[in-house]
Amino acid sequence: LRDIPVIVISSLDTETESVVKAIKLGAEDFLPKDFESAILKARLDASLARKRYRDRELEYFRDVEQLTKAAQVIEAGAFRPAELDIDRVATRRDPIGQLATVFLALAQEIYDRERRYDQTVRTLRGTLLVLAAGGIFGVAPALGRMAAGLDAPALGLVFWANIVAAIVCFSFVAVRGEWPRMRLAHLRFFIPWALVLGCLYQLFTVLISWHVEASMIALVGSSRGFMVFGLAALIALERPSLRRLTGLGVGFAAVAAVLLIRGAGGDESGILWLIAALVLPLLLAVHTLLMTWRPKDLDAFATVGIMMTLSALFLFPFASASDAMFWPNLALGRLELIILVLGAASAVSLAMALDIVATAGAVFASQMAYSQTLAGIAWGMLLLGEQLSPVAWGALALVILGFWLVEPKRAGDEFKATVPLSRPSKPGD
Repeated sequence: LRDIPVIVISSLDTETESVVKAIKLGAEDFLPKDFESAILKARLDASLARKRYRDRELEYFRDVEQLTKAAQVIEAGAFRPAELDIDRVATRRDPIGQLATVFLALAQEIYDRERRYDQTVRTLRGTLLVLAAGGIFGVAPALGRMAAGLDAPALGLVFWANIVAAIVCFSFVAVRGEWPRMRLAHLRFFIPWALVLGCLYQLFTVLISWHVEASMIALVGSSRGFMVFGLAALIALERPSLRRLTGLGVGFAAVAAVLLIRGAGGDESGILWLIAALVLPLLLAVHTLLMTWRPKDLDAFATVGIMMTLSALFLFPFASASDAMFWPNLALGRLELIILVLGAASAVSLAMALDIVATAGAVFASQMAYSQTLAGIAWGMLLLGEQLSPVAWGALALVILGFWLVEPKRAGDEFKATVPLSRPSKPGD
């Protein structure tokens, strides 16, 4: 209330000391007790006029100060319009308002340009990671089928593969020298993720691969994209759109074309196992969404290493109780190589998947299903001699088109465009 003008009225008008004291305390004026109403009205009008003028003056200086801060923000290279906080200043109808309008237009133009550039980078980087991660992760069904020929217990095989994956991940962490700081709150993320992916998915992959061809498991896995899309829309994790649905449909249509050609060669007696294979893309869909809640303060490899360690701890008592535990031979044989490749492939592909989800979103990351499908078919051909029509190469082109249609999630309000500005050099510098 300090800016409200005060007029002191007192009968002590003959005491100079009282008048001076009132003025020093901030009084706008002083009148004796016996005053004329016309004089009081004149003093009131004068005080209010000075108050209005002072308010306009203070507002002007505040706006100049705000505009100066905005100029400093722009000079630092930050072009997020919300950070300038000069929307109100831009409504002024004077040179200050015009300058604020120019600042806002400049910041918005550069901000929009940088967001478009960021979207392009996200798309290209995400596409490459999706292809790489899917290609690596797609080897799992083929390796599981190879292990089935060696009569390796599924629980023991998954246990040792997870141990290898944990070792690989922590080796990367050790090289970087950034050891994770595990907190109790992190377990709310790691426990369900370890159960879904490290235990159930890994185990079902090995079990189902004993009865279903690796290429057919890969084809069934293509439904993962639609499952992630539906679940993400259901829990409002990402906004559904016709373009994204079309992109997922294009990828699925490409894989379906391969399925139609390959389907005639399937074993009809294994139809129940083929249906059971649908649990694999469902688990992967849940796993993809779970990755969106990854602790942001943990490195991708550290995150996968902790998860694989937990899943191995969960599997150990069951493997021991069912006599499925075995000790690998130090002299590397075929089974030991399968364990090493499966563990290393899981570690690297999952770390990539975490990066994809963080930068491009869960729906975009779900397209690993398509690259994983085509990779699974290719691994089945290379490692198991399974035959496939060359139409798969055409399907790959359609899958890449699906990548472009789905596109990564756009940067939200947290996106910041930073473009360093250089001062012009002065003569003599």
